Amino acid sequence: MGGALISVLVLSLLVFVHEFGHFLVARAAGVRVLRFSIGFGPRLLHWKRGHTEYAVSAIPLGGYVKMAGEQHAQRSHQPWEFLSKPIGTRARIVFAGPLVNYLMALVSLWLLFVIGSPELLPVVGKVHDGTPAQAAGVLVGERVVAVDGKPVQSWEEMTAIIHRGAGQPLAFELTKDDARRTLTIMPQAKTITDPFGREHRVGLVGVSPSGEFETRRAGPVAAVGRALALHNEWIGQTFLGLWAMLTGRISLRESMTGPIGILVLTSEAARHGLAPVIYLMSLLSLSLAIFNVLPIPILDGGHLFFLAIEKLRGRAVSVNVQERAAQASLVVLVTFVLFVCMSDLERFGLINKVMKWISPN
Repeated sequence: MGGALISVLVLSLLVFVHEFGHFLVARAAGVRVLRFSIGFGPRLLHWKRGHTEYAVSAIPLGGYVKMAGEQHAQRSHQPWEFLSKPIGTRARIVFAGPLVNYLMALVSLWLLFVIGSPELLPVVGKVHDGTPAQAAGVLVGERVVAVDGKPVQSWEEMTAIIHRGAGQPLAFELTKDDARRTLTIMPQAKTITDPFGREHRVGLVGVSPSGEFETRRAGPVAAVGRALALHNEWIGQTFLGLWAMLTGRISLRESMTGPIGILVLTSEAARHGLAPVIYLMSLLSLSLAIFNVLPIPILDGGHLFFLAIEKLRGRAVSVNVQERAAQASLVVLVTFVLFVCMSDLERFGLINKVMKWISPN
């Protein structure tokens, strides 16, 4: 129950922050915000300050911002209305939501690196038969402290060097029980297929990790660099994944996770402490930012696309075209979400769990 509550709170926070970005920039641009709601559905609490009604609603999954003159049918051609503002101002208001999600993702990851993130240690848990590591005499329990003269603090750092060293002799510095030694191992070249369906030639030595973790902290300045580097990697992987799905190289069913899957993953992360929750929250916030800038009419990216066309043409796209595009994209998105939710139910075995709960015998 606690994990499910944390899941709902994380999702609500991500969507709330997104809407708060729209709210702040709209107010700063002189656009009247008629309502800022935390949650959806019936209002539990509400109060008014200035021109804005603030509300806490019954369904705590995000929130929404309602601006004056946001729809053509609601316009009275007043200067404080959204549609009365220049294209650049409207674009800034629309883009503010994804931007704040990106900044939240970056700040939360920076915080994780500062307070300490668990990292898999380069400690050998198993030496596989017939591999270069076995031939060189690597022992279970030994910790790799350097590869090819480069110090390593995590399993990830170690494997990155090994992967690049296919067919080249590498010097491994290992320690165990205060004893230190150096072994020369030549990684065996192997072609593997990554999650995006691409083939790579990498080096492997034939060891598996022990599963030991250690909290690693970074200074405030160093944490900025680590957070930016990891975010750039995530962004690249996200677009590679989208392209791989569009080209059919990976399965949509296996690669996408919807609200149900996110709840399951967040609940699982919560069982392992605060750090995994912050890590997952950063990844989800970045994913939300990227998803919202896609040129889909009902999303922020779709609004930005229509604003770009308006800028180029010198006049707005007709209301009829925008409404039809929004309706079509809504149908597609709802269908997509239902498909992903069904995939989540199957992937995480939730249907079987529910059936067992209903019919325990």
